[in-house]
Amino acid sequence: MDIAVWGHPASEFPEGKDSVADIRTWLGKLREAGIGKYIPFVTSGGQAIFESVALGPPQRDLLGPIIEVAGETGMEVHPIVGLGGVTPGFSEDEGYYVPLERPGKELPDWSRKWTDPAWYENVELICQVSEELLDNYACGGLHMDAVRYPNSSVLNEHPCVCARCRAVRDQWFGKEVPDEEDLASPGVAYVEAKMRGGLVGEVAWELYEICAERELPLSLAARARYLKDAVLEGQDWAEWCHSGMLDFVCPMSYNPCFDRFQRFVEEHTRLLEGAPVRLYPGVGRKSSLGTLSPQDMMQQLEYLRDRGIDAACIFHARALEDEDLRLLAAFNAADD
Repeated sequence: MDIAVWGHPASEFPEGKDSVADIRTWLGKLREAGIGKYIPFVTSGGQAIFESVALGPPQRDLLGPIIEVAGETGMEVHPIVGLGGVTPGFSEDEGYYVPLERPGKELPDWSRKWTDPAWYENVELICQVSEELLDNYACGGLHMDAVRYPNSSVLNEHPCVCARCRAVRDQWFGKEVPDEEDLASPGVAYVEAKMRGGLVGEVAWELYEICAERELPLSLAARARYLKDAVLEGQDWAEWCHSGMLDFVCPMSYNPCFDRFQRFVEEHTRLLEGAPVRLYPGVGRKSSLGTLSPQDMMQQLEYLRDRGIDAACIFHARALEDEDLRLLAAFNAADD
């Protein structure tokens, strides 16, 4: 099975434990366990961990030695770019999702610093960062994460009312800010989803062109709930897959409930039937949804293998312990 893993290099290699030898030891363990793709977040706390003109001086350059060491073992590195907090906004004051304030409805703090694709300056910045990554480092490809609007649980009741979204909304239905009646209207919900889909899709297609020019793959961490979340947030990843935009897709299907995980995989397999894309279901060793034991993680991987799915992406590298790596190595050895 082709196993990928999402990584957080800034915490996997804290200062003082970030030498080439430290990186070689950790990535070597992952590779020996059969992990062939390392998909790292390359910004941390708004600062890059790679050399970038677009983002300014890096916190540290961890990406360089990671790619060098990975190359020694045949492991591919696909750095992560995207919206949300993945790539900083072009400005400290503008370019972010501005939620519609509604009396009596509280907003989570994270929702106020989400880079908004309605601002072309954000799209330009993400594209510039992506070109720097691919041109300056021997990356295996690019991986998109948070290429969408904020979570639908917030977005549905608090649509963006930044200056750019107001202008786009005014073009769509002649009103910059929806009222209570609008928020309850299926027609308005459709127009809102269509508007977001167009803005988010522009980012994804720009990144596709950047990768295609360099003959490198583009992939995506996709929202697990396709209709309830992905489509409403502007991330119509099933359509992107059928259009040929993505080389592989990693739906974030991780869930400690085995039945729930199965239902996700069944739905995603159905959505992608006939699409020219490889499916890497997300397996969550440790996530906001809960924690799997090493044995439960293997149960999910075994289920995928038994279904004929030959790839998976684990969230996340930092959660993998010696027992996980031992079981992964045995699992992959059995496939050989």
